[in-house]
Amino acid sequence: MQNLGALSGLDRELAKIATRIKNFKSWTSSIGAICESSQFLARRMRNAISDPSLPILELGAGFGSVTALLPESTVSVEREKTRYEHLTKIFPERTILDTCALPALAHLSTPTVVVSSIPSVNNSEFEFLRDGIAQAYKAGMIAELVTYTYFPHDPLAGIFAKSELAGLEMLNVPPAFVWKYS
Repeated sequence: MQNLGALSGLDRELAKIATRIKNFKSWTSSIGAICESSQFLARRMRNAISDPSLPILELGAGFGSVTALLPESTVSVEREKTRYEHLTKIFPERTILDTCALPALAHLSTPTVVVSSIPSVNNSEFEFLRDGIAQAYKAGMIAELVTYTYFPHDPLAGIFAKSELAGLEMLNVPPAFVWKYS
């Protein structure tokens, strides 16, 4: 009898593990990586910003690893509900918008630094983001953009006057290429 009780307990634990694995797979596919950005990648992105006195718009804030290192005046955008709610709890004094990046880009009214953590590979919506970035840049509303990729490809090639690979962060899972545009 005790073995049956242990077995049902084991079944419950296996069910929990299976659920975690299923949720992990869906969570990682939604961020395009196996985990959130490291503090090292966040620091490298912040340090790539030439003029932090300009307004900053953060796209795809996630759980806030990059957000934490950006100035408090930064406006952060996160459309996924769980991440948005987390951000509003840990950054109660900040402006966190529960919206898609496209309306945020379309409403820029002054030259702004854009920091983007939105995946460019395996993202069926990236072309829309790319078009929104191109329009905002042509309108003079993006002074600079900093982003990263997990592959050595330039995700915004041909949009900005200057495109630069600003570094490779090995202390991130997976390692990340940091791109800077102006």
